[in-house]
Amino acid sequence: MRRDDPGLWAQDIWQPPLEKYGSVTRLTVALYDAEGRLVCGPINRTSLFDLFAESEHDPGLFAECAARCRRSANAIVVTNRFALAALGTALVLNGDTVGAAVAGYRLSEFPQPMAIERLAREARLPQAPVWDAVRHETPASRSRITSDGELLKVLAETVLREHDRSREHVDLSARLQAANAAKDEFLAMVSHELRGPLNAILGWTRLLRTEHLTENARARALDTIERNAWAQTRLVEDLLDVSQIVAGQREVERQLLALAPIIDQAIANLSPSADAKQVRLDVQLQDDALVAGDSLQLQRIAANLIANAIKFTPPGGDIRVRLSRDDRQATLIVGDSGSGIRPEFLPHIFEPFRQQDASTTRVHGGIGLGLTIVRHLVVLHGGSIGAESAGIGRGATFTVVLPLAAGATDVEQRHPVAVIGRPVETTPLPRFSRSVHVLVVDDDCDAREVLHAVLQQAGAEVTTVASAREALASIDQARPDVLVSDIGLPDEDGYALVRQLRMRREENGGRTPAVAVTAYAAAADRERAAASGYDRHLSKPIDARELIRAIESLIRPKTMNL
Repeated sequence: MRRDDPGLWAQDIWQPPLEKYGSVTRLTVALYDAEGRLVCGPINRTSLFDLFAESEHDPGLFAECAARCRRSANAIVVTNRFALAALGTALVLNGDTVGAAVAGYRLSEFPQPMAIERLAREARLPQAPVWDAVRHETPASRSRITSDGELLKVLAETVLREHDRSREHVDLSARLQAANAAKDEFLAMVSHELRGPLNAILGWTRLLRTEHLTENARARALDTIERNAWAQTRLVEDLLDVSQIVAGQREVERQLLALAPIIDQAIANLSPSADAKQVRLDVQLQDDALVAGDSLQLQRIAANLIANAIKFTPPGGDIRVRLSRDDRQATLIVGDSGSGIRPEFLPHIFEPFRQQDASTTRVHGGIGLGLTIVRHLVVLHGGSIGAESAGIGRGATFTVVLPLAAGATDVEQRHPVAVIGRPVETTPLPRFSRSVHVLVVDDDCDAREVLHAVLQQAGAEVTTVASAREALASIDQARPDVLVSDIGLPDEDGYALVRQLRMRREENGGRTPAVAVTAYAAAADRERAAASGYDRHLSKPIDARELIRAIESLIRPKTMNL
């Protein structure tokens, strides 16, 4: 709680305890804030206090005591003048002096006639009422005055502590309500983003099943189904990425890379989307920018920024992609002529689940994770990212700065992996270079059937089973060349299956190559699969060519270029 909290001096908080204090001590009590302003009271006005209550008669003991309290945070302060005493204590909250509590008046000694005369003169009062007021008071000892001060201090500390705890509960409740609202909004967005592609997939699937479509309509149906399936895959990948970011599990596998080919691959993957929307891509890439990093993650940076630009650029608009370098750093700029960003939203553009328009009437989809992931990947590579926009309707520009690899003389370029907008494959699947028997293990019937169809189309003999126990029994009957297994299986999972397999002798299938095909796609899942005994780890949804390539590499390494 801050000293400027408007609820700090609420009368309903202070009035009851201060009234009890006043009735017990027979003193008048008042509260002052950190600037010396009277904020509560006076409470329990006594006849002695009322005698000097008018401003022109006030001897100033309360204000003086409050000022001294604010300078002496840990002490009981007593201000004594004309045989009258005011006592007080600082109000300290979380180490910060927020005000003072003052009580009075105590008669600190038997008044002398000269003191009463002076007090009456300075207060501009007749001597008689002053004598009448003090005559009814009994002088208090120093210990009694100190005891009253200590009681006031304990009371004030208790009220402050309870009020602070109450405000913490209120703040916590507000945060929980906000978090709950954010959760509901997030779930609503995820539901929307999942249901949209599902609607297209199921709609076209039913038409393919029930109607006699023309070849053009059939091709469009398959294109739509595949495109929307990949849209759902990207959504799941984004959610997984964010969970890894939150858990601090994202790492960079660094190697020397040229940025231009990586960005080129991202552009090639997204060009069909830009063409379909009639958005022009103006690309200029300097080809000698070398960095140390992960090619997949660097491509994700470029792809997310370009995909974001395509999404927010209207038909006929332009997108600029520039890559340049100087002696120390490479700079990637992605600018568009799209809908732009409001100035007040710019500071929040990289926050997770934040969207400029999150209403049900919004034009653009998404759940607000792409730029969050980009920023995290850029930071992992030692770089920085910024966003600029002149406002709504005036486009946006994102600038990524990455440090160049020190002392780079050559480039080891891995084949980039497409992560967004994979082109539709229309060529037939490749076939295995020799006969191969594959054992497929998956408890989901649909998954077994699609794997069976893909592998059979590639020329494999395929056996399918639904559990680890059935898999081991099948291996006993006919040893396969390769095991392809899901991880999430009933009774015993895929990890247990491959561990049992590796415990066997070679002639009993103990060294059978194994591929894990699973929806558990995090880095930790890949590491666990390798530790359990799998030779490859592929995440669902499966790319058929990638699966065939993985199996081919296990049965005849380096014999096939798919």
